[in-house]
Amino acid sequence: MEKFRKLNDEGISRFREYIMSGANGAPPVELLTMIDTSAATPFSISLGTGAFKDRFEFGIYLRTLLKDLPATEIAYDQGLWSALALHWFHLLCPAKASGERKPSKEYHYVLSDDYRHYYRHLVRSPWQLVRDHGENARFLLISPREQAHPLSVHGEILEQVGGRQQVLASKSIIAAAHRMYFDPKTGRPRTGVAGSSRGSARRFGMVLRQLDLTYDPDSMLDGALVGILPGEFDRWKGLPKPSKMVAAQAGAPAMA
Repeated sequence: MEKFRKLNDEGISRFREYIMSGANGAPPVELLTMIDTSAATPFSISLGTGAFKDRFEFGIYLRTLLKDLPATEIAYDQGLWSALALHWFHLLCPAKASGERKPSKEYHYVLSDDYRHYYRHLVRSPWQLVRDHGENARFLLISPREQAHPLSVHGEILEQVGGRQQVLASKSIIAAAHRMYFDPKTGRPRTGVAGSSRGSARRFGMVLRQLDLTYDPDSMLDGALVGILPGEFDRWKGLPKPSKMVAAQAGAPAMA
């Protein structure tokens, strides 16, 4: 088996230039094999070139592909994740019928040095989320609507939840969110989860910040966490919404 080579500093620089210039022409996959733009790795992996129906399936593939590699050693390897993004660039940034591509932000393809962008990398995130959360990663990686090119879409729900690393790393919090927001009948997040309406994923993140003042959501079982969420989440957790009188009698605090 031919050993996989990751991008070195020169390869990353040239890949970045290709993206920043508008990704004109075919992806420069030759950077992955040229001596001056790539570096040897101590492991051997065989990369496929097929399509994936969604980012969750992609994450399962990546988790299996990289299962024998120490997660702590590869999690922040810029050369590795950037090389994998280049390998699958035709899926991450597909060409239109005219041959034109419209690349997104650079950090979606080249792993950023800024920790605030790690979760936005289009290859690393599916791997990490499936590795950390298994089935509960579905609502973060599958779009509420069918996408023609699913691997190219970072996703609004992940963007809303992923802004807080402690939330994205918490098994109990992600389990609770998946329990509420994923519809097993459709295999997709429930309608209305994305956006900024009451009870949305965006609101979930905001309410968690308030709950942090009096609770430790990360240490709670997902059922217990769902149970203390305010009334705006009742539509998702399947509980009847209490009347204003009952809420007032119980001394329920208002959640902004």
